[in-house]
Amino acid sequence: MKTLLNTTSVVELSQILEVKRTTLSSWIHSDRRPPMAVLLRITELTGVDLHHLERGYAYDFEEEDEVADSRIHTKRSKLIELVNSLDEDELEIVSDFFHFCEKRIVKTQTPKKDVQPKD
Repeated sequence: MKTLLNTTSVVELSQILEVKRTTLSSWIHSDRRPPMAVLLRITELTGVDLHHLERGYAYDFEEEDEVADSRIHTKRSKLIELVNSLDEDELEIVSDFFHFCEKRIVKTQTPKKDVQPKD
């Protein structure tokens, strides 16, 4: 932060961030994080976004997205494998469960006054 804000001391940095020097020191020397207002002030002053403040410049959004995509793919593959291994009775139960879930999703996404009764 001292480098990004072109300051030479913690005292000067605390003045720029409008916090007490002792508060700033506690953030530096412990695992406590500054409140959002201070983080937003830092992003305003430096142009560094919140993700990079939190994780550093080496942070890559695409890596996180790839991991998430991989997890989704793995879960989907396991579900497909499981469904393919079911016998007829088990498949009927799972099908009913999916239908039940589908109805609940539609109910929670549609305001009650707009719901039309089904025949």
